[in-house]
Amino acid sequence: MNPTQYQLSLSFEPVVSLVNQLPEADTLKLSQALSKNLLDSKLTHLLQCFKTDELSSFRDKPEF
Repeated sequence: MNPTQYQLSLSFEPVVSLVNQLPEADTLKLSQALSKNLLDSKLTHLLQCFKTDELSSFRDKPEF
């Protein structure tokens, strides 16, 4: 089965309304997925902030 991607233009309120109609278990899954997405995004941003040529060269050295 091929996943389908939909591009919808929704504002915050209709999304909240849809989420409020979900069963509690699905709301929890959605919350966990959003939390993971946010954490991944923040960690990626943090790593990009600290990424320099000097730090990147450490992984090329045999002792690391």
